Amino acid sequence: MWHVLIVLSLPGLCTQVFAASAEPNEAGDLFEMSIEQLMDVEVVSASRQAQKMGELSVPVSIITADDIHYSGLMSIPEILQFAPGVDVLQIDRNRYAVGVRGLHEIYSDRLLSLIDGRAAGSVTSGGPAFPRLPIFLEDIERIEIVRGPGGAAWGANAFTGVVNIITKDPEDCLGWLASTRWDQFGDSYSQVRWAETQGKWSWRQSVGYEDRESSDSAIDGDNFLSHDFSRNWRFDGKAIYRATEATKMSFGLGYSYLKSGDFEFGNRFLGKNNRLNTLRSFVRIDHEFDDETSGYLQVFSNHNSVKEPALLDYYENENDIEGQLNFAVAENHRMSVGGNFRWVRIDGEGSSDPQTFIYHGAPLNEYWGGLFAIDRWQASERLTIEGQVRGDWYSETQKDWSGRLTALYALDEAKDHVLRLSTANAFRAPLIILRQGTAQRIAHPFVPGVFLLNLLEPTEDLHNEETYSLEAGYTGRFTRNVTLRADTYYQRFESLIGFKTVADPLAIGRSFFMPDNIDGADSWGTEVQLILEGKRGTLSTWYAYNDFEPDQGHQEIRAYLPAKHKVGATARLFLDDDWTVNLNYKFTDVTSGDHANPLNRVSPGPSHRLDLAFSKRCFKGNGELIFGVSDMFSKDNDPVPGVGAVTMHDTPGRTFFVEMQLRF
Repeated sequence: MWHVLIVLSLPGLCTQVFAASAEPNEAGDLFEMSIEQLMDVEVVSASRQAQKMGELSVPVSIITADDIHYSGLMSIPEILQFAPGVDVLQIDRNRYAVGVRGLHEIYSDRLLSLIDGRAAGSVTSGGPAFPRLPIFLEDIERIEIVRGPGGAAWGANAFTGVVNIITKDPEDCLGWLASTRWDQFGDSYSQVRWAETQGKWSWRQSVGYEDRESSDSAIDGDNFLSHDFSRNWRFDGKAIYRATEATKMSFGLGYSYLKSGDFEFGNRFLGKNNRLNTLRSFVRIDHEFDDETSGYLQVFSNHNSVKEPALLDYYENENDIEGQLNFAVAENHRMSVGGNFRWVRIDGEGSSDPQTFIYHGAPLNEYWGGLFAIDRWQASERLTIEGQVRGDWYSETQKDWSGRLTALYALDEAKDHVLRLSTANAFRAPLIILRQGTAQRIAHPFVPGVFLLNLLEPTEDLHNEETYSLEAGYTGRFTRNVTLRADTYYQRFESLIGFKTVADPLAIGRSFFMPDNIDGADSWGTEVQLILEGKRGTLSTWYAYNDFEPDQGHQEIRAYLPAKHKVGATARLFLDDDWTVNLNYKFTDVTSGDHANPLNRVSPGPSHRLDLAFSKRCFKGNGELIFGVSDMFSKDNDPVPGVGAVTMHDTPGRTFFVEMQLRF
């Protein structure tokens, strides 16, 4: 017998949460557990505190550990694409354009990426750098996706959304795990993890290796040559010391070494491999002063060495100290206050090659500072008001602020039906690649020794990009079996940064490209999700409509627009004899390119993707075999141009894989 849960969500409170894989004792047990899990999942990305899904002041989707595990996928961008409102384009085997409601590019700088609430993006460009992060898929507890401005909680650059990867504590994954995945192309993804607890200490350590073949090798390309292979060694460790029942200290260290082939920039391959080293570390102290008051203090660092011969050659160090205090102002009235200070150092002036980017004045030291306050007040039995405000100071640009104001009103005493009204604003500060980066020249694609394109040194008066949003939502729980969520949004953008083309007065046919705050844009959309849950599994289907209209017809915005129409479905069946079947499907409409781009970016056409995975528990439950096929409909995927691309190539589509896991 099946039970039905209906979720309609215009981008707002839509969640992607599936039932746990544990077998129930009775048919009703799983259903009741699933509904309670759905309503009681505690989200931290909305207001920097754990809150239930029905209490959130900001739109959030969740991808759970089971969603990741049973998919059989091996990269975070591939997993994110099955969440409503998320746009993902694969440029090559190592590089993805990821965005929430569009505005995505390889170096997209409008989506904030976090690991356990700590910055995980590029210091120079701000965009997500998922492939080089020292993190393992089996160590992820869940991924929280905030759709819409998140700057009031997380500061500058949470412009269109936030992707917060929450990792597992050692106590959640005790013992040994050995996992390896292979596919038909010879790609592999392997991990060994050990988690243990002893006395007041607990720890988790993972080490692994990922190997991807180049696109031409994978699909036997006779008409193109690609350099997009990669070899990635990763290590990640986390330790917790529980000094008392009220005090906990956490430590973390992660390292990734990624070696990959170079990529084309301005029709130019150097034939030299890229090397990226990433080192992340943190120390955090959490303390509960009493039942109503808690807080934390943490220090974390990100160190990156980037050697991309065709484009970049530099070192970046990011050091941050952050604190937060949560307390009760009065009965039914709580606040969180805190702030952070960040020091960034960029060293390296590029290689001797005149076509790489150069950061003038390096080494550079930049400083960030921010203070925030989040106030949640239950004004009456039915009305709750939450306000978020944050001010940020950046040594290289102007001061700015972000805010969010939300009213939640329960239509009934049981609070089964809740209305939500929100308004928010956020900003995006231009980072060093726009303010200081200069590419001296880019080669003519057909005439050796002739250079057509030059980037001027950026102007000193770049302003922050600004955004404002209006949101309205409804959450209704008609019975314990049926829940309805409906949300809608309108978002206004101001001062979006693009590139102006300026003719070189000293050379006919040669141009400069100068960053500038060109103009604004309007965005609006809706998402609808239906979830069916029963003893034997779950079925989730969703539709997303995200529209974006620049103020100018051919406005340069440094990114792709969102695909207007997206449809997705995920199904998971728990069969007899410990078999599980998982299906993911997504249709993506035409993704409009930025046709004002200097290299005349094309628009990727519509696409269908179907993934099918089977898993079987074995060795008395200590082992699991997962096998299947991803991207079943497409033998290979059409080319998608990236930043500075004149040429492009296909990427592998249909992929058969097998994965084996042992736990002991």
